[in-house]
Amino acid sequence: MGKYNSYDRIADLYDHYITADYDLDFWRTQAEGAGEVLEVTAGTGRVSLPLARAGHRVTAVDISYGLLKLLRQKAGEEKLLVETVHADMRDFDLKRTFPLVIVPFHSLEEIHDDCDVTAALRRVRAHLAPGARAIVTLHNPAAQSGGDAGLLRLMSDSELPNGNRLIFWHARVYNAATREGMSYQLYEEFDVDGTLLRKRLFTPHFHIRDRAEIEALADRAGLKVTKAWSGYGQEEWSGEGRYMIFELQVREE
Repeated sequence: MGKYNSYDRIADLYDHYITADYDLDFWRTQAEGAGEVLEVTAGTGRVSLPLARAGHRVTAVDISYGLLKLLRQKAGEEKLLVETVHADMRDFDLKRTFPLVIVPFHSLEEIHDDCDVTAALRRVRAHLAPGARAIVTLHNPAAQSGGDAGLLRLMSDSELPNGNRLIFWHARVYNAATREGMSYQLYEEFDVDGTLLRKRLFTPHFHIRDRAEIEALADRAGLKVTKAWSGYGQEEWSGEGRYMIFELQVREE
């Protein structure tokens, strides 16, 4: 989570390459009846804004000033009620609790140290109202392939607001033995004549834990797994499938 992996460096590009919407119906379903939602690692509002449109009061926490600035701009344009909080997920205190706390888009995987994951989950627990739920989404390590950093794939070709052209290339490496990996994201900006103006490289690292490890870390944080799914269609956990999605609640002492 050092300076080279700070999302502030690519905040202006974030919405050009993060266009996923496969999980939005899941989040809308899980938030039904909650009224108020705390999203941890909210980014530019990919999940927060749809929940706000559905009538929820959303509090959005993220460590990136740049991403939150864009979230506020978009919420303001739509006159949506979203409170933004600049904070590290491992160390924040909003002095209030929520009926639903969510950590979407596999964000916990960008924390490598187990103690830091426990710290983040303790912050989640501290913000749960009595009887409330937290939902954390992760990848299933059993479904991961190694990838090849030598093979850059063209992910998108889009026009920027200034009329320039943005080409986004991506490669991924993953070590199944250590469950450590890195995402290589290369951005090339060209003018209308096809002249390369700028290149940017972003290389976030990730660590994928199995279910037993997540349950142990949750237990340390005073939480327990109450539901587990294999996908965003709410398929019951089977050990297979690309994802691990956990509902957590406060563990009784």
